[in-house]
Order: sequence, then C-alpha cells, then structure tokens
Amino acid sequence: MKLSRQEEIALLFTSELANQKDMFVSLSEVADKHGASLLFLKKIARMLKKEGLLTSKEGQGGGYVLKKAPEDISAFDVLQAVNGKSAESGILKSNFTCPLHPSCMPQKIRQLISEAFMRYLSDVTIDQFIRERRGL
Repeated sequence: MKLSRQEEIALLFTSELANQKDMFVSLSEVADKHGASLLFLKKIARMLKKEGLLTSKEGQGGGYVLKKAPEDISAFDVLQAVNGKSAESGILKSNFTCPLHPSCMPQKIRQLISEAFMRYLSDVTIDQFIRERRGL
C-alpha cells in the first residue's frame, strides 16, 4: 500500500489547515513551507473544496480554512475527495483481475482487506494528525 503524491499532499494540506485552527491559510504559505508545487496544491484545494471539506476567501487575508472541525474529517474523506467518489481510494485500487472471478480467493481476500482498510481510514481523523505532530 502506497499513498500517491496527490494523496500525501491532500492529507498534509488538510492537516496544516487544522493546525492553523480557524485562520485562513494561503496556498503559497503551505507550498513554501512543505516544498509543494503551488499549481499542484491549487488543484488539490479545488478538489477538497468541491467535496465540501474546505472553504476559501479571496483577497487580503484570504486563503483556505477547513469547513468542518478536524475531528469530523477522516483520512478516508480526504482520500476520497482527491480520488473521486469511487468505492475505493487510489491506494486500494488493484489492476488485478482474476480469471476465476467470482470464485477467486485472492480477489475475495483483497476485497476483505480493502473494506477493512476503508473502515480504518474512516476512523482516523485529521485532528489525530495534529495531536501526533504536537506530541499529545
């Protein structure tokens, strides 16, 4: 299992917004702080905003802020926002198609693991990332 760069940056970005509480944070500030491409971050911000995870304000003092409390946003919500509303996030997708489908045991095992992982990611919230960062 491996997170894509887009998934990593989306989790990082939402964590950064959670860390700044209710302050609007500029994309350029986050890009500079974490060495991310501003254009790539803009793309991710659009996806997260479209899915209702954050809101934005233009102009002086503008930027992005979480629309929900960090404890109400799961890692799965973020991954789903940047991967589309598919049943599985990008890290759970498999290109493997079993020739014995639907009785293929490896495919059934993969499905069970994917479902368990999605449930787990749904329980991990953005505020947990912040607590880890602060050592709480």
